[in-house]
Amino acid sequence: MKRIRFDLNGEWIKKSENWRFGLGCDHAFQLHRKDLFEQLKYVHDELGFQYLRFHGIFDDDMLTYQRMSDYKPLSAIPHTKDIYEINFQQVGDVYHNVLDAGFKPFVEISFMPSALAKGKKTGLKYKNNICMPKSLSKWEHFVKEFIHYLIGEFGKEEVESWYFEIWNEPDLGIFFNGKQKDYFKLYVSTVKAIKEVDGNLRVGGPSTSACKWLKDFVDYCKANNVPCDFVSTHHYTGDAFGNMLTVKNALKMFPITKRNAKNGVGIGETLCEYFFYPEICKTWKKGTFNAMDKNALEEVSGLPLFITEWNSMAVFGAPVHDEKYSSAFAIKTALDLNPAIAGSSFWCVSDIFEENHYLQKPFCGSYGIVTQNNIAKPNFWAFKIMSMLYENRLKLEITNEDIEYAVFKDDEGNYQIVIYNQDFVYGKDQSYDFEIELPFEPAEIVEYRIDDDHANPKKMWVEMGSPSTINRTQIEDIKEKTALRGQKIEANGNRIVSTIHTNDIVMYEIKRGE
Repeated sequence: MKRIRFDLNGEWIKKSENWRFGLGCDHAFQLHRKDLFEQLKYVHDELGFQYLRFHGIFDDDMLTYQRMSDYKPLSAIPHTKDIYEINFQQVGDVYHNVLDAGFKPFVEISFMPSALAKGKKTGLKYKNNICMPKSLSKWEHFVKEFIHYLIGEFGKEEVESWYFEIWNEPDLGIFFNGKQKDYFKLYVSTVKAIKEVDGNLRVGGPSTSACKWLKDFVDYCKANNVPCDFVSTHHYTGDAFGNMLTVKNALKMFPITKRNAKNGVGIGETLCEYFFYPEICKTWKKGTFNAMDKNALEEVSGLPLFITEWNSMAVFGAPVHDEKYSSAFAIKTALDLNPAIAGSSFWCVSDIFEENHYLQKPFCGSYGIVTQNNIAKPNFWAFKIMSMLYENRLKLEITNEDIEYAVFKDDEGNYQIVIYNQDFVYGKDQSYDFEIELPFEPAEIVEYRIDDDHANPKKMWVEMGSPSTINRTQIEDIKEKTALRGQKIEANGNRIVSTIHTNDIVMYEIKRGE
C-alpha cells in the first residue's frame, strides 16, 4: 500500500508550462488538408500548445524552386534548367493554416530543393532531398528570398515571434547526407542569410537526435562568432529510432517478410514485427529524459534549450502509441520536465502521417495524439489532464518509484492530485493499492482516469473486430464513449483509498470543505 501524505505548509511553486510549448506535425504539404487543419484547431483549442513544427517546407512538393526543365517534355531543350522561378505561395498557405489553427510556426528549415541540391539522395517516402546545396551563394539567395516573403506576407512583428531551426537530425543519414562539418557549414550559411534580412529573428540548431553534437555545436558557434539564439535536440526512449537496423535485425526480417507476404499480413503489422522489441523496452530506465536534459543543459552553456521532438519511442507502428503505455510516459515526462528547458515539442499531432508509409487502420501505432479520424488517444487525454492542472504546484522530489504523484492547488483552496505508474515493461499488468491522507475533510472529490476502461478508444475498436475502416457514425460513437470524464467519488473521512494498474493515470480534483 502506497501512502500519500502532503503538507499544505510545504513549498509551493508556480507550475511550469514548458511541456506544452509545441507539437510536431509530419511534413509541410500535409498542412493543405482540411481534415488535418480541423485536427490542429481541435488540439490547440483543447490543450493550448503554442508552436507547431514540421519537416519539408522546401521539399519539391511545395514548389518553392521550379525550373522549366522540371516539365519533362521541355527538359530536352538546352538551357531550360537555367530558367527558374522562386515561389513561396504554398509556404504562405501552410503558415496561414498554422496561424488560423491557433499555433505559431516553429520553422524547420528543410529540406533541400532538388534544383539547388548537390546530389539526388532522398530519405523518406515523400522524397525529401537531404543533400547539401551545390552552391552556398544560391542557397543563401533562396533563404533571403524566403525571409523577405515571410515578412512581406505576415509582417515583421509576427515573424519575429517565430523560431527558425536549421534542418532536422543531421546526425542521421536518413535526414542528412553529410558529416558534422557539412552541417556546420550549412548552418553558418543559413543563419547568415536569415540574419542579413532580419537580425531579430531567432535562429538555432542543431536539431540532433538523442542530444548529440550539442557541445560541439555551441563551441563551434562561439569559436567562429556564429549567431545562435537557441539550441535544439530530440528525445526518444532507446536509441534514435527505437531499434536501429542492424545486420542481425535485417536477417530476422527475411523470414518475417516471406511469412507475412504468404499470409496476407499488412504493412503496419509487419513494421511492428521488424522494429518493436518489448524485450528491449523492459531494459530502459525510468527518468532517462530527466538525466539527459540535465546533461544537455550543461552542454549548451546557458543558451535556451528546446526539445523539439520527443515521444515514448521512435518505432513507427508500435502499439504503444495508441495505448496507456505511452500516456503514462507522456505525463511522467511532462511532470518531470526541468523548468530550465525553454520548451518541448511532442511528436506529433496526428496519425495523418507518411514518412515511410501511410497506414489505413484507425489504430495503427502511428505517433499522433489523435487518429486519422480525429479520435483522441490516451496521449491526448494525458495532455488534457496536464492542461487542467491548477497554477501552484507542491515542490516534491522526482522519485522514479512504482507510484508517483504531483499535487496542485488554486487560490480558492482547492487541490488536485495526479497519481501514475509509468513502467517500460510492455504488457505488464500489476495492481498497486494506494491511500491518500488529506490534511482536511473534502467537500467533493471528482476522479478522472486513463486506464484499460477509461479514455481507451483502441479497446472499443478492438471490441468492434479491429476493422480496417470505420464510418462517421462509428467514429463519433467512439469519441463520445471514450472521452475523459470526471466522476464524483466519496472519501473515507479524510482518506481516498483506491488502486491503479501498470501505466494507469488517475487525477483527483478535491474541493476543500468549510
